[in-house]
Amino acid sequence: MKKAGSYLATAILVLLPIAGWATGTIQGFVYDAKTGQGLPFANVVLEGTKLGSSTDESGFFVITKVPPGEYRITASMISYRPSTQKVKVREGEVARVDFYLHEEAIQLSELVVVGERPMIEREVSASVRAITRKEIEALGVTDVKGLLERQAAVSGEDLDLHIRGGRSNEILMLVDGIPIRDPLSGSAFGMHIPTTAVKELEALTGGFNAEYGEAMSGVINIQLREGSERTHGEITYRHGSFDTQILEMTFSGPLKPLNALRKGQFSVFSNLYWFSTNTYLPHVPKYTLVPNIGPKWLFPREDNTLSGLLKLTWKIDDNRKLSMAFSRSIQVNQGYFMSRREYPFAYGFPYRYIKILENYPTFTRDGNQFIISWHHVINTCNFYDLKFSRFFTNLHLDVQGKHWSEYNEQLDNEPYDPYSGHIGDGFWDTGDAPYWHDHYAEEYSLKFDFTRQISAVQNFKTGFLMQYSEVQWIDIQYPWFYSPGGLGYNHDLYRAYTTKGGAYVQTRIHFAGMVANLGMRIDFWIPGKYVDEGVERALQRYDLPDVVRREYNRYLDNTFKVLGYRTKAHISPRIGVAYPVTERDKFFFSYGHFSQMPDFKYVYSKLGRRATSGYELVGNPNLKPTITVAYELGLEHLFDEYTKLKLTAYYKDIFNYPTALKVPGVPPNPDYWMYFNSDYARATGVEIELRKRLTKRFFADAELTLSQAKGKASTSEDVYWRGGERTLREWHLKWDRPYKLFVSFGWRIKKGDHPQIAGVRLPDNWLLNISMSYQAGRRYTPVDSTGHYGELYSKLGRPWHRVDLRFTKGFQVHENVELEFILEIDNLFNHRNEYYINPLTGRAYEPGDPIPPHTTEAFMLNPARYRSPRRIKVGVGVRM
Repeated sequence: MKKAGSYLATAILVLLPIAGWATGTIQGFVYDAKTGQGLPFANVVLEGTKLGSSTDESGFFVITKVPPGEYRITASMISYRPSTQKVKVREGEVARVDFYLHEEAIQLSELVVVGERPMIEREVSASVRAITRKEIEALGVTDVKGLLERQAAVSGEDLDLHIRGGRSNEILMLVDGIPIRDPLSGSAFGMHIPTTAVKELEALTGGFNAEYGEAMSGVINIQLREGSERTHGEITYRHGSFDTQILEMTFSGPLKPLNALRKGQFSVFSNLYWFSTNTYLPHVPKYTLVPNIGPKWLFPREDNTLSGLLKLTWKIDDNRKLSMAFSRSIQVNQGYFMSRREYPFAYGFPYRYIKILENYPTFTRDGNQFIISWHHVINTCNFYDLKFSRFFTNLHLDVQGKHWSEYNEQLDNEPYDPYSGHIGDGFWDTGDAPYWHDHYAEEYSLKFDFTRQISAVQNFKTGFLMQYSEVQWIDIQYPWFYSPGGLGYNHDLYRAYTTKGGAYVQTRIHFAGMVANLGMRIDFWIPGKYVDEGVERALQRYDLPDVVRREYNRYLDNTFKVLGYRTKAHISPRIGVAYPVTERDKFFFSYGHFSQMPDFKYVYSKLGRRATSGYELVGNPNLKPTITVAYELGLEHLFDEYTKLKLTAYYKDIFNYPTALKVPGVPPNPDYWMYFNSDYARATGVEIELRKRLTKRFFADAELTLSQAKGKASTSEDVYWRGGERTLREWHLKWDRPYKLFVSFGWRIKKGDHPQIAGVRLPDNWLLNISMSYQAGRRYTPVDSTGHYGELYSKLGRPWHRVDLRFTKGFQVHENVELEFILEIDNLFNHRNEYYINPLTGRAYEPGDPIPPHTTEAFMLNPARYRSPRRIKVGVGVRM
């Protein structure tokens, strides 16, 4: 990392003129409650700040450059009763607040109206779903991935998440505005984020603005909680099925000693999360996993997660705020529920090793992030935000902590040997699983945004993100196999230093009753010295295949030099229009280009080293960014101030997907495989959302998605695994689920509220939430008894459905102490959702069923062929 400082300094000097910060705006009207006429020259102030405004002749006001947060805003005028509302301001958005003032003849007390984020946000021209702290608590989900799985626009396959038909590496996960994606594997989840640390989660699934780059399907923006004005803490413990234990602890409050020494207000928020379970799948009794980090006793079961967060905030005054946050997570398991994106050679339940699970690798995922954020309000029209971050993510897997040279060879047969025709029992009886892997990425990020309120009808924003990374990949398979380098049958090793980033400009303009969001973004990538020198060396080889030589020459032709290094760049336009037709209806439309540079493994893989494998898969430096061209059309209707209907239709064209294709070797060299921009896909869909916000007691949410996703391949290695067979037509993608319905409803009863049912007085201080999901089953490729396969992924398994229940009851045991009882039941009715489908029957494998050729009957008993059964957790919590 010696060059990190010079890269970041150069980035500041080059891009500082266009740098900036993201804040929000509050605007609205002040009316006479009796006549409905606008009141001119009324005063509107944001309490606790120096921000405010006066209305014009029509009663209109605007307060610009408001730092994100929750405020009380008051409108007042002589001879009228003041009115106060609560308003939530979000980055880059306009919060609408209207006041209706009543005339007063005598002195009256102030009228306070409790407000929330408006159901219809008039300036937003994209699909955005914000999940608040209250909603997170009601659902009882413990991690961010679980929250996303409940969204109708999100589908799952091979334990990956997909948004609107895109691949799993097309999701950008942001924590306080900084990415936590693993740049090598492409996984959005470079570290674990518990929901107890989340203030709000915002899911942008279409039409997002130019400030967001390196994402083609969706952006998940997570805001971490901050210290509160008053001290409080919470401890929750739950125990449940499959020996599951969950411990969560939070503490929040002011730092009084520092407040006495320094100007401003200091506060702290801390969070600790520990999760451990043996899962519903088989495990080795009394066998302790061997992580490559941390003591074993912290990870006593089959699936374990430990995470922590510490965030310090110094609010110097109303215009300046400094915060620092450090978070870390460690996940230790055997990959039962790890996505294919993480490590494609070993994921899911390892049924072949069920007799010797102790000889299967332990997976250790270590991730940590440090962020320093500086917020500064320059004046009423200009604000900026500066952030610096270090992010580290590492995935390591080995068998019982062994070095690869210590592995024991497998001595029995695979389920089917195509050369001998022998069919074994399908299980390994001796030896170690043939995988030893370690990869890490260390990223330093600098983010700088600037926003200016040009006028009451125009907002301008610009900024950039720079990332300097060190990445390393070591993958060794079948290490006991003899090879000249002593690294087994197949291996890949590299370390590289790379820089990437992006800059954008965008503006929001109000005209003719409409709001236009216009933006342009440029993303760039410097692959680094490892690639530049590797290409130059390869071009001097006489035995380089012609197709590879052409690709390398195109890399030189299609890149330009920055600071002596070859650089790629791509420009993406974004357009969005929001048209509030009436006070209760809004139409919106968006069109945009969204691009992503290829995952690093598609570029760096085996550029400098070859193995003895007959299926060498080599990276390609000339890969272009993958591009999505997306259209979105939507309509929102407000039935009342608490109930909203939203209809959205979308269409996406996706092209330049990396695809592994065979390259004929120059004799006597063998053929090998290389990634090329070859595949494409398209996705269409309609989303319907009906949402009822919590009123006095009841809340509900229903989402329905009807969609289709087709393309030439579901992964970049599909042709590789099929032995070179390429398809000329589009097929359903593996994760394509034509329909998905999610319904959530419940009752939240506050302290002192005792509802009655049929004359029976119910207790107070409790919450009941019921969530239901119903979606199409997994796709599979049908096969007949002769072994002839039908169209790829043309059939659907039986639908998946489940019902989850969460109930909590609070008891006030002291003036400042509340005890809470918790009951959670996942899959309440114990429905068996089928995961591994028998392509002959279209159902999950069962003993006695006909089976496809070359399949052993033993695999009919794989316990992972069904998803998790009913899980019950009970717990207790203490709030202070």
